Amino acid sequence: MKPTTLLTGALGFALWAVLMLLLVYPHEWITLANAPVVLILVSSIYSLLLPLAFSLALSALAVLMFNYQMVPPVHTFHVDLHEHGILLITMMGVSWLVTYLLRQQKQIAALERQQAQRTLQLMQWSEKLREVDNPQQLLSDLQQLLFGLTGGSVKVLVGFTAIELESLNATQTKAFDACLQENKALGKSTGRYDNLEDLYLPMRGKSKAYGVCVCVGDDLDSSETLWVRDAQALLDQMGLACERRDNLLRAQSARESAQTQQTRSLFLTSIAHDQRTPLASIMTSASAILEQTDRLSHDEIRHYAELIQEETQQVARLTDNTLTLARLSGEKVKVPMQLESVEDMVAAVLQRLRKRKTLYIPTVKVAAGLPLVNCNMVLVEQVLDNLIDNAIKHSGVPGSVELKVLQQQGEVVFQVTDSGQGMQSQLKSKGDESRGLGIGLQLCKAVAQVHSGRLEFSSAASSGIGVLATFALPSTIAQEHGA
Repeated sequence: MKPTTLLTGALGFALWAVLMLLLVYPHEWITLANAPVVLILVSSIYSLLLPLAFSLALSALAVLMFNYQMVPPVHTFHVDLHEHGILLITMMGVSWLVTYLLRQQKQIAALERQQAQRTLQLMQWSEKLREVDNPQQLLSDLQQLLFGLTGGSVKVLVGFTAIELESLNATQTKAFDACLQENKALGKSTGRYDNLEDLYLPMRGKSKAYGVCVCVGDDLDSSETLWVRDAQALLDQMGLACERRDNLLRAQSARESAQTQQTRSLFLTSIAHDQRTPLASIMTSASAILEQTDRLSHDEIRHYAELIQEETQQVARLTDNTLTLARLSGEKVKVPMQLESVEDMVAAVLQRLRKRKTLYIPTVKVAAGLPLVNCNMVLVEQVLDNLIDNAIKHSGVPGSVELKVLQQQGEVVFQVTDSGQGMQSQLKSKGDESRGLGIGLQLCKAVAQVHSGRLEFSSAASSGIGVLATFALPSTIAQEHGA
């Protein structure tokens, strides 16, 4: 028995004892006329503190004492039915009726307080589930809430699978799996498998159960126990939260799959776009040599051969770009990096351009005192090669392509400018396929992202002629090199 119950019981019994003393040793102000009122008032108070049966018994004793001490003839239990019998019967009936009604009202108030507390508990549990990304992390909290609902009289085991609950025996494991599969409560007083000794409550979602609560106890009766209803409400909240999380994960997976498919389509489209032109030129030149060998001069054959060589080099560069981009398209890509000299990377790019016998070698201006850059030299050179090659292709004027390298706000900036066709404002952020950026642009973007850098395109606002391509990398001030 709880200490508070003992205290209230002792207080109620003390009030009854005071009433008995007043009846045994009445004062001048306790008379036959007002004693019934005092008796009913005091009995109403101690009936709120004592059990119902005990209160009714004590009220009956108080009425008998009133009869013995104050109803003539006093000190006897003889009652004149005509004069005092109705008074005693009325006192007994009113006392018992008041005691019963007050006890009932107290029980109703206690149930209302309990229900209000559990409603608040359910609301707080719902808010808690909405605040977490994975509701399964709150399994231990759910078990504590359910154990609190039972008042400690029932052993509560909660899990998402029977394997998690190692203490279950073979029968309990089968019942657990049946409850999980059927998504319905089963066990004692549920109407389903009533022969089971335990009660099984599912974490019900709309489509399936996500877990089961096993209630182990000797006095389980789901039809009469109020906590079972509240426990099922808490479990349903957990089941719905798990279902919402599954739906979110499926939607996210579908979006990622659609995005991957879209990226793959764009990737293939870019490959086809970039390789169609050089392959067509190679096929045309090769066909001309094969079909018109007798009618072509030595210089014409040489021209077609040089064209085939140039376009083959272009296809090779596109292939390198494609393979590099595919390598950089995975998740959490890491590439080897080390401190590199900007001047060495620019020199290597220009050397490759001269080997390809490019007519329009760009003008190069490298600022003095540039720091070393922590990067992958091969990838950076590939980006510069793509940007310069694209600028040369669309400039159309010898000497109009320029490469500048400078340091700005903690970045080493590579700027490639030309005087060719400009870019529409809405295409500056993603590039313009009409300028042949395609796979090359995607590669440049991927390399910039891997290096935590940036890639931007802009055109002159007034004339709309020419493009400024800016490729910037974070600078590492570890050692300075002069130009």
